[in-house]
Amino acid sequence: MKPWLPSLALLLTASAAAVLAAPDIAPRPGSVAALSNMPMARAAHSASLLKDGRVLIAGGCIATGCEEGITNTALLFNPKTERFSSTGSLREARVGHREVPLLDGSILIIGGWARDGATANIERFDPATGRFSIHGQLLEARDGFSATPLRDGTILIAGGYAGAMQRKASAEIYDPRTRRSTAINDMDSPRMAHTATLLPDGRVLIAGGSSRRGSLSDTIEIFDPATRTFSNAGRLHRARHKHAAIRIGDDVLIIGGAGVDEYTAQFSDTELWRNDSKRTQPGPSMGDGRYKFLDSVVALGDGTALVAGSGRVPERLRTSSMKFEPVRGDLGSEFSFTTATRLTDGRVLLVGGYDPHVQVTRKAWLFNP
Repeated sequence: MKPWLPSLALLLTASAAAVLAAPDIAPRPGSVAALSNMPMARAAHSASLLKDGRVLIAGGCIATGCEEGITNTALLFNPKTERFSSTGSLREARVGHREVPLLDGSILIIGGWARDGATANIERFDPATGRFSIHGQLLEARDGFSATPLRDGTILIAGGYAGAMQRKASAEIYDPRTRRSTAINDMDSPRMAHTATLLPDGRVLIAGGSSRRGSLSDTIEIFDPATRTFSNAGRLHRARHKHAAIRIGDDVLIIGGAGVDEYTAQFSDTELWRNDSKRTQPGPSMGDGRYKFLDSVVALGDGTALVAGSGRVPERLRTSSMKFEPVRGDLGSEFSFTTATRLTDGRVLLVGGYDPHVQVTRKAWLFNP
């Protein structure tokens, strides 16, 4: 091994947070209850499960309006004590970034919006030291992009925007082992606030998003890592952005989102993209219209999934009946940009977000299945 090449232990972990594969055994709806507050309010942050069972919560916005007051602070949640504690600080304060766990237990913090605009910087959190260090750079500064771990240990970085809200069609592959990024062919369409879902065969389904100011995309593309190219994979029935997605077997359920006037057009419908036909069909409807909830949809390991963001009452999706049902309890408001992290004991930690008045919250909750 070359001395500058990190160990293969830095390969990415499998991203199972948004995959429904196990059979639905008709569990109870479950319930959600409040925890003690975080030390600081935050929204549009990131959250990842560590190997020791704790959760890293990093960055985000901390001020009403979520336009200023970006933080570089980070927290650790201990599920045994159900308490938050401070850890090291990000080298660069950021919001709307992506977190990717690596097999060695460390976490990558990628891109996002920093105090001077979109950033290309990548940081690595080391749980052994509680510190962040610069790990590399993207070829382009990006916010509103997707970061998808691939089977070979690299990360597909696609779309987003930078200055002047210019949407990007560009994409790149970041390798955590070499700390270098390589440009690849552009997507067919520029997009931000889209979804990117890893398929069983290693390809990535990219759907929807905002294609330019005042215009949304209904297009679907597939990225093939063998050729490093994108190809058309059908169209959505409804153009949408700020939605979520979850894989169900070979197929992908596109969930909620919003229209151009997102404050009045928040969608409760879903559509199922079929891998065999490359077409979508109507899926089940949620009880609430939801958007800005990409990071608060999580598989529960029993063939069901929790959808927790943007509505007061989280909902549980059952694959056996393809229906949503409300869980017991509520969050007290419709919080956007909340994160949901499944713990090793099967519970789910819900953290932060902002309410319809863009008031950032310190609140946190536990979902008990």
